[in-house]
Amino acid sequence: MKHFFFTFIFGVFMIFSACNDDVPGSFYVSVQVSPDSAGSVIFNRGPHVEGTEITLTAVANDNYELFAWKHLRDGETSNPLTVVMNSNLNTVAIFLFVDNDKDGVGDSDDVCLNTPYGESVNLQGCSASQLDSDNDGISDKIDQCPGTIFGEDVDETGCEDTDGDGLSNLVDVCPYTPEEEIDNINHFGCHIFIGAYREGGVVFYVDETNEHGLVSDIQNLGDVGIVWGCYGREVNHSDGMAIGTGTQNTLDILADCTEDSTAAFYAANSVAQGYNDWFLPSHDELDKMHCLFKVIDSVATLNGGKNFIFDDNYGYWSSTQDNENFAFYQDFTSGGNCTNGPESYPKRYLYFSVRAVRAF
Repeated sequence: MKHFFFTFIFGVFMIFSACNDDVPGSFYVSVQVSPDSAGSVIFNRGPHVEGTEITLTAVANDNYELFAWKHLRDGETSNPLTVVMNSNLNTVAIFLFVDNDKDGVGDSDDVCLNTPYGESVNLQGCSASQLDSDNDGISDKIDQCPGTIFGEDVDETGCEDTDGDGLSNLVDVCPYTPEEEIDNINHFGCHIFIGAYREGGVVFYVDETNEHGLVSDIQNLGDVGIVWGCYGREVNHSDGMAIGTGTQNTLDILADCTEDSTAAFYAANSVAQGYNDWFLPSHDELDKMHCLFKVIDSVATLNGGKNFIFDDNYGYWSSTQDNENFAFYQDFTSGGNCTNGPESYPKRYLYFSVRAVRAF
């Protein structure tokens, strides 16, 4: 009995449904969207009485636009679309991704709508050629100084020229050249450089600041050979070897060795080129001069000086003492290749010369 009851109810339901769907002259609408996430369509499914006009309205999501209705052979793109219901309607609303510059970022999200073809872009659709992160007027693609402070003048590489010497900070080793020295810079943008004639002599050493260093006098001091002095006596503290110790060595020699006409005496009492702070170079300072003696010679002679090598005075004293009987000297006949460092020799030897240096 129970089985019969359920069978009866199911049969009534099917008859009712069939009657409802198959009402003569009524039709239904079915619409799909492609791609699924591209948008939606507003419509009334029905049933619709034959001859009724209905409207399909496509609503595109960001970065999409309606391309066509699939059921129409002539590619109708009207939106909204009016349809006369003479039969069931099954259609697909086809949307296209809108990306006019083909960079992969839809136009609704694309901050840079005209990206050159093939250039990589960020999430906003901008390539390096379209960005100017530091707002200096030079695109990131060619900007070699991307951290320029806003408002600073830059060159075609996007870099400042702080000192106005014509070299951007990108390549200027000395970006703070004083205005009065602009005409005296080398190709690195430095007004102080190895081989420059300035500060009373020829620059042969420049420190890491590019503002300070050492110059060699452009000529020797004295006539024919000078002794180091105080042979047989150890001079206190005059044993500095490194660059920067020559000044103190010289002062220590003068304080502890009262002999006149010594190498340190000649150097300390020089007023060459109007400067009075000359000193006898230390072991390493003299070695640096030896390595660059050809440069020093060429610049010195152009400015009224003389070469290191003349007559028989091929050696030059340093201010560095070895012991009570010996001090270091440099043989300049082997100069220019830096292969032979200063050697120790008796302090009383009379045939060495003096070439003073000064710091700036």
